[in-house]
Amino acid sequence: PDLSGTRAVMAAHRSGSGGGGWFRALAVGVTLLKLLLMPTYHSTDFEVHRNWLAITHSLPVSQWYYEATSQWTLDYPPFFAWFEYVLSHVAKYFDREMLVIENLNYSSHATILFQRLSVIFTDVLFIYAAHECCKCVNGKRAGKETLESPPFVLAVLLLWNFGLLIVDHIHFQYNGFLLGLMLLSIARLFQVYRGPVWNSDMAW
Repeated sequence: PDLSGTRAVMAAHRSGSGGGGWFRALAVGVTLLKLLLMPTYHSTDFEVHRNWLAITHSLPVSQWYYEATSQWTLDYPPFFAWFEYVLSHVAKYFDREMLVIENLNYSSHATILFQRLSVIFTDVLFIYAAHECCKCVNGKRAGKETLESPPFVLAVLLLWNFGLLIVDHIHFQYNGFLLGLMLLSIARLFQVYRGPVWNSDMAW
């Protein structure tokens, strides 16, 4: 029997899986760049998140949304408040002073190190989600060179998103983590309803 069609589909799936060395190289490369950005400027959002760490760590849940020592009150939905709560229990091993509500604008070297690393570490979810999205993009263009293949282009656009690098790793936020949740949800939907290989002609 002619198995050429089956082999083509299997090859497309392998190239779209992001499992090649190129995906790991992109992920490691951007992570190294994030590490280099650690000592750079950070905005007031750095203090906002430090204060939220202090609030969720120091107060009972019933008071999280009422604490107003700082002007940067906790105003994100409960999911993110619990996210800060979990981070706070790691933060105490770096510098407990960052978890004191009254320590406004506190930014010791250990605090900066922890908060920067927390963004980089939670970006693991974003990287995984990007990998899963690359599995969903394939089709007629899959036979092209790696640099021209839809999975590679998608991986570059996601992992090396310049705006996301600025906002998360200079300005200071956790958008990569949240975007990762959304992308992973989208990838799972396509994998369930369209199979492991999504025709790139539909995507492009």
